[in-house]
Amino acid sequence: MSQPQRAGDAGVSLIEVLVSLAIFAVIGVAGLAVLNTVSRTGERTEGRLERLADIDRSFVILRRDLMQMRGLTATLEAGALRFLRPVEGTAVEITYLTNEDVLLRRIDRVGTDNVDQHLLDDVASAEWKLMDRSGRWYGTWPPASATDAVRPHAAELVLNVRADGGRTEFITRLFPLAAGQGR
Repeated sequence: MSQPQRAGDAGVSLIEVLVSLAIFAVIGVAGLAVLNTVSRTGERTEGRLERLADIDRSFVILRRDLMQMRGLTATLEAGALRFLRPVEGTAVEITYLTNEDVLLRRIDRVGTDNVDQHLLDDVASAEWKLMDRSGRWYGTWPPASATDAVRPHAAELVLNVRADGGRTEFITRLFPLAAGQGR
């Protein structure tokens, strides 16, 4: 006996429907996995960009202060850089230090309370050095060997910052000082 022939417009069989559903499900799961990966990558990138913007903002403030430093007023001891800077016709003492994993900018005006500005969080350490006219670097300022008042010519800051995953990274910045250009 021969099997009956099916008409061309009779529809699709159950097996054809199941195969098409399985293919659609595989495509959907793959698309969802790609979307999830792109989303997580975007979140991580955004967090890193925010961190880089915070670091860059801190260095802009540092550079501005250091370029306006009065050279003979600089002191560097116990990891804190202190100097005078003119602000609105008067001298203001600026101090850069780390306290509880935060890089701080302390502003001290005569007759007012200190103002602490949080520049950067998650700072494991900050190491300052100042360079004299001959190109020697010192971890304390003024140098013990100096007999006269000495102006620093450059400043170096090495930050040890915490990155993603708890690891730390070092960032080094050199700052030329306008105060050291005079004699």
